[in-house]
Amino acid sequence: MLNNTDQGLVQYSSRRRFPRFEVNRPVTAILYWESAPPVLISGRCHSLSEGGLGATMSQQLRVGEVVNLEVAHGVRVYAAVRNLRGFAHGFEFVLVRDNQRAAIRRLCTSRLS
Repeated sequence: MLNNTDQGLVQYSSRRRFPRFEVNRPVTAILYWESAPPVLISGRCHSLSEGGLGATMSQQLRVGEVVNLEVAHGVRVYAAVRNLRGFAHGFEFVLVRDNQRAAIRRLCTSRLS
């Protein structure tokens, strides 16, 4: 049984800063390592928000790993892997510039595939 304090935590945890939008679009994770060419990992984005995205990737990444994601042609943003279930990844955008955030916002509102 939940008391008032517990109920407050449940309500807080169910709220998100940004709404999620269902999409179906390609996404590419670009990994950079010192003294090695970039590695491209393809995937399919299934949910998108201004704060991050959910995608099924062709290879597993590590939780905490930061990658450069190409979410649309010419739209790249750094993202950290926040959760992982098999090949399904949850990414949080980090170090987002104003022009990147505006482009992501346009993708969210247009929901282009």
